Amino acid sequence: MKKLLLSFTFALGSFFSIHAQDVAGKVYVTSGCASGGVDYYFYEDNTVIGICSGCESIPLITWGTWKTDGENVNYHLTKKWEGQGVGSPMDPCGSVCMYESYTAKFTAIDEKEITDLALFEEGHESEDCSKVESHFSSIPDVQKTLQIGFAGKYTEASERLLNESDLKGVSKSELKIMRNEIFARYGYIFKTKEMADYFKKQEFYIGQMENVDAFLSEVEIKNIELIKKFENK
Repeated sequence: MKKLLLSFTFALGSFFSIHAQDVAGKVYVTSGCASGGVDYYFYEDNTVIGICSGCESIPLITWGTWKTDGENVNYHLTKKWEGQGVGSPMDPCGSVCMYESYTAKFTAIDEKEITDLALFEEGHESEDCSKVESHFSSIPDVQKTLQIGFAGKYTEASERLLNESDLKGVSKSELKIMRNEIFARYGYIFKTKEMADYFKKQEFYIGQMENVDAFLSEVEIKNIELIKKFENK
């Protein structure tokens, strides 16, 4: 009897571990609902990123961890990045108030969500407007989800730590562009005519954020400091 129970427990654990593995690499999509929703992206390192769809042009990203308990996928969201409207909303202001510009905000949160593990089974069809699909991003990257799609010439300034050898021989005018591209990737509205005119001509750039400091990664912050050092030489 004891051996039978152990065999049953092992088989049960294997069954659910397979389903737990199936969660990684999937996205739980709720944005197909009439009023939009949040799409949750699950990763192998147990990270989950929630991206608000139907939020118009307002960035709203949540971040946390996920785990399974045998029947459900439980995710604990602990961080939120969002764009907050600056000034008064534009008319007309319906269910979603739009603003001419936004400022970036980061908030520590404590939110918990539960999704039925059965939804992640291959071929499962939900009765409501939600669904589960595969996504093709292996590494969770909040900064990428906050960026507007503009890449620029110096993408490495947002992807890895630069070193002094990367910047040697680069002209001060190009250093300035390299530094400001970091802000432009988040839709920063440039205050100087020189940079505003330059970025308006760049494909996929859209200025909508008065301040993007809360969106910057540690890598980007350090690269900005290093580039400034070379600009001031």
